[in-house]
Amino acid sequence: MRWLALGLIWPSFAAAQVLPALYDVAGVAGDDVLNIRAMPDATTATLGNLPPDAKAVEVVALSTDGKWAQVNAGEAAGWVALRYLRRQDRPDWFALQSSLVCSGTEPFWTLYLDPKSAHINTPDEEGPELDLIAVWPGTPQNQTSAVQYASEDANGIAVLRGQACSDGMSDQSFGIALDLFQVASPGHAPQTRHGCCNLAP
Repeated sequence: MRWLALGLIWPSFAAAQVLPALYDVAGVAGDDVLNIRAMPDATTATLGNLPPDAKAVEVVALSTDGKWAQVNAGEAAGWVALRYLRRQDRPDWFALQSSLVCSGTEPFWTLYLDPKSAHINTPDEEGPELDLIAVWPGTPQNQTSAVQYASEDANGIAVLRGQACSDGMSDQSFGIALDLFQVASPGHAPQTRHGCCNLAP
């Protein structure tokens, strides 16, 4: 009965590990580094490392055994030992109480989203500040959030979902997918954009 009870408890514990989330490196000696491995295995190649005092490291996923955390290193995704990371005490991303940086292509664009406003920039133009006029936070059971934004000449809705996402340009991994629906405005046709998001430190 004891093992049965543990088996029933474990799934709810695993489900509570909402990702992506920000972590700090902890337990690494001051003269050492935390290696980022190509695979969740200490014998695989090193892609890079994190300093012993690294803060706000975004963890995108966990290995199947829960011992390794997937992080981005340069243009690739790698793995670090989870025992050397401590999760920051902040709301889950879908609460929309923290800042996000989202991006996409065709053409390149970037959405900066914080709890009060948003900006959409392209390589050729820095967009105006967009006020958030409605916010729909998600829940642990339904990790989908949305915001409605507007300015004098632009408005739309951003829908964010907790799921694996690829930017199509790198080997990085992302844990938040974005659909951006831009309403038609004078001189601009309606647009639908798709991208991926990171948690901002």
